[in-house]
Amino acid sequence: MNPALSTTTSLDAGPPFGRVLVREWRRDAETQGAARGTVLVLHGLGDHSGRHAWAASRLLRCGFRVVGFDWPGNGGSDGIRGDMPLVADAGVLIDAVLAAKGLAPSGIFAHSTGAFLVLPWVLRQSDRLSPLKWLWLSSPLLRPSHGQPALKVAFAKRLARHFPTMTLGNGVHARDCYHTGFGSHAEADFSRDGGHHRVSLRFALSLLAEEPGLLDLVPGLPSHLSYLLTQGLEDRICPPRYAEQLFHRLPGRKKTFLAATTSRHEPFREPEPEAFANAVLSWLIGQGVDGSD
Repeated sequence: MNPALSTTTSLDAGPPFGRVLVREWRRDAETQGAARGTVLVLHGLGDHSGRHAWAASRLLRCGFRVVGFDWPGNGGSDGIRGDMPLVADAGVLIDAVLAAKGLAPSGIFAHSTGAFLVLPWVLRQSDRLSPLKWLWLSSPLLRPSHGQPALKVAFAKRLARHFPTMTLGNGVHARDCYHTGFGSHAEADFSRDGGHHRVSLRFALSLLAEEPGLLDLVPGLPSHLSYLLTQGLEDRICPPRYAEQLFHRLPGRKKTFLAATTSRHEPFREPEPEAFANAVLSWLIGQGVDGSD
């Protein structure tokens, strides 16, 4: 399937967010007509909405309207690269985008850090999310402290008191996200595509502060939703053991764990992603929609 084409607009979300890029993927002649609902796309740190055209393509085939936005500090939105909204503010921005665009999502796709930020929002909104039918968590970030030396964290806390928006390298490279091969230009391609490897001190500390209670929130999520958790088993950024813990705590019986056995953090960017992508499509079809690759 060819990548889905998209159009973008700029939304003034006000302080502290500034201008936010909102992206909508276009439905082609085969998928015109009344949409089967709207899907909200939430990307991760160093990422942007345009890198998830692979997911949009399949959602469009299933008849959905697909809309996403770039978190501040990423992609086409305002902000210092890597200085994303604090966890407590992320839900405020989601609400602002949905209200400005008149959206009531029936599904949510959230990748990596996007999953960390959306879980508390879904819990807080559980009594007002009647249109929401499913939640797809892609390589969810659950333990931002994983692999972080204690001395580095302590130093960051002290430095953040004086320079909260200072950014540091997050230690993630393209080769950690997918198998790049020898002599690959993946890192240069990632940068040209608008990606980065920075994180601000205040955002990093916000994630660390919320980490201890995140999994405890999960059983309180709406039990009527269908949940899809996709995870690369060679993911060193968000190791699969944490995703397994999340999966077991998800409420209800309508939950699916899709493990990509030879994949890293971004299974959809692996050299041969067809089996994984088709399994995702099968799950979407199982949510009462029609679709084909």
